Amino acid sequence: MSDVTNRLEQAATSWLKQAHRNAGWVIALGVLQIIAGVVMIFSPLAGGLTVTVVLGVGMMLGGIAGLFAAFGADSFGAGTLAFFWSLLVAVVGFHVATNPGLGLATLTLMLAVIFFAGGLSQIIVAFKMKPITGWGWALTGGIVGVLAAFMIWRQFPLSGLWLVGTLAGLQLLVGGMTTVTVAGAARKLTA
Repeated sequence: MSDVTNRLEQAATSWLKQAHRNAGWVIALGVLQIIAGVVMIFSPLAGGLTVTVVLGVGMMLGGIAGLFAAFGADSFGAGTLAFFWSLLVAVVGFHVATNPGLGLATLTLMLAVIFFAGGLSQIIVAFKMKPITGWGWALTGGIVGVLAAFMIWRQFPLSGLWLVGTLAGLQLLVGGMTTVTVAGAARKLTA
């Protein structure tokens, strides 16, 4: 058992040294994330369109890769299914990348559905755990999710102008702050 403990200690020590050595670069990356997040929050339409185009290009590349992989499938049945699925993903990705406004509207509606389904399931879970401490917070979170879905749906298509870009910007902002904080802690830990 001590051999496993020694290996774990060596791995942790090695990781800390790497984190200390690269902390400056990681902090710089986190600062770039924060800047990008702020820009997206203040320009949500441009941010949302950018997210949509990147998603479309990613889908196209994934679909093309899947097409190549389909030719390497061992069976005709599995290969055919993989081929048509990959072709569909590539075509939809191309459509999203070349029509970012329509893609942004689709993403907005998908988010409304996700918020509604997530909120509704959280409300159901809250009532099932009712006597347990914290069930009220679960209920509140579920209600907020359902209300957010309703607001997005009610304001559609205008909600598409701000929703995706704002959410992506918030994610980048919080992710960048987390990256800077963790890299700063790693730098201090090994100093």
